[in-house]
Amino acid sequence: MSELEAAAARKELTATEAAQFEACETTIKAGLQTFYEVGNALLAIRDARLYRGDFATFEAYCRERWGMVASRARQLIGAAGVAMNLQGVTDVTLSNEAQARALAPLSSDKLQQVVWTFAVNTAPVVDGKPQITAPHIKNAAYTVELLEKYGWQGDAEPGRAFLIDPEFYDQMPSPDPYLFASMEASMLKLGIINPLDVWGNTILDGHVRYFIAMRHNLHFEVTPRDFDSRSQAILFILETHLHRKNYTRDEMAAIQVGVDSYMAANPNG
Repeated sequence: MSELEAAAARKELTATEAAQFEACETTIKAGLQTFYEVGNALLAIRDARLYRGDFATFEAYCRERWGMVASRARQLIGAAGVAMNLQGVTDVTLSNEAQARALAPLSSDKLQQVVWTFAVNTAPVVDGKPQITAPHIKNAAYTVELLEKYGWQGDAEPGRAFLIDPEFYDQMPSPDPYLFASMEASMLKLGIINPLDVWGNTILDGHVRYFIAMRHNLHFEVTPRDFDSRSQAILFILETHLHRKNYTRDEMAAIQVGVDSYMAANPNG
């Protein structure tokens, strides 16, 4: 838009628009009080073009009035939209912009709601409050993606929601479709017999059993494990799978390489 066109597009604000503009600016001027309030204020200014009395574009308004690049304004507007989408989904509400930004890339409002619920129900609790960080939300999103890949469509209720850590999960070969189907048929008949090994809220061993249990709403037990480091947890995973009989020779060799590598890096355990 040229300067001439921009000038022609500017119009005096109505009394109602001027009052709305002043209220929005008060919110922003308060020191970016909360990402939710500021994002909604910027959204209102942008969509109603309340900036037009003094600025040709929303980008110019953000830059000259607040020293804010347009991409930052869009981040705040997007974060406010996520917060609005999650209202009433759980008893826990978003408390910071980092949480909203971790959820913003998800493909739908529904997926944001599912991942947030999963994150709430797997978060460590301190003084009665779940500690939900952006990395935790990203792990929850990764877990939900895998669960949905294997047919899960249910809720992530407390007691059944556990995280899948990408680094832990990638230590093992991908589930073979034939073996998966065989395990699924057996577990539908007999139930989930062997418990899942978990470290806090994260699965160490039993991922396929977990996929099947969540897909068919089967009961499962867990065995809590305790480690001083992630390296110890990975060694546990690798050594546990060395005793499995359903891997090819090449897969077993790759697992052994992983064990040797971590043992060399952590000689004292």
